[in-house]
Amino acid sequence: MMRKSLTVIAFVFLAIVSCYQPDQTQTQVVELPDQIVDNFQMEETQSGKQLYALNGNRAFYYNKSARIVVMDPEIEFYNPDKVVVAHVVCDSGVVLKNTGDLYAYGKVVVLTEDSTELRTDSLVWFNRRAQIETDAPVHITSTEGTIDGKGLISDANLDKIVIKEEVSGTTKFSVESGE
Repeated sequence: MMRKSLTVIAFVFLAIVSCYQPDQTQTQVVELPDQIVDNFQMEETQSGKQLYALNGNRAFYYNKSARIVVMDPEIEFYNPDKVVVAHVVCDSGVVLKNTGDLYAYGKVVVLTEDSTELRTDSLVWFNRRAQIETDAPVHITSTEGTIDGKGLISDANLDKIVIKEEVSGTTKFSVESGE
């Protein structure tokens, strides 16, 4: 009798175990970098004209996802005359290799040639549109005043700025929300 109940228990156990399939949605594959580069440098050009130069302490190349993660990046944007119009620093960034788009994260500071300063916690440079954009809170200071808001669309040298919402501050310029 004891042997028969052990056989039944073993059969039930095997039936349950053989039917078990791990949840594939929970499985996460971690992509390791294909290459690590210290003192990273790159330039982005379009039709022979330099758009920006990027330097970083260390870069991690991920070939499968076509991206480069850069630690402590510094980016300089150029006008068509090869003059630096903006300097960007942040904690880390990502370069999408297929588009040249840049993502900046953590204590992002943009300083332009006319001393306008933008501070935010994240920012994207869309290479094809030649625009920076964020949905994060922004703080802009210039000789013309101070503006705070949430979200921004602008060119690299912060000449044409659209604040998406929650605009406040003091400035000599007319200020309109981007809504």
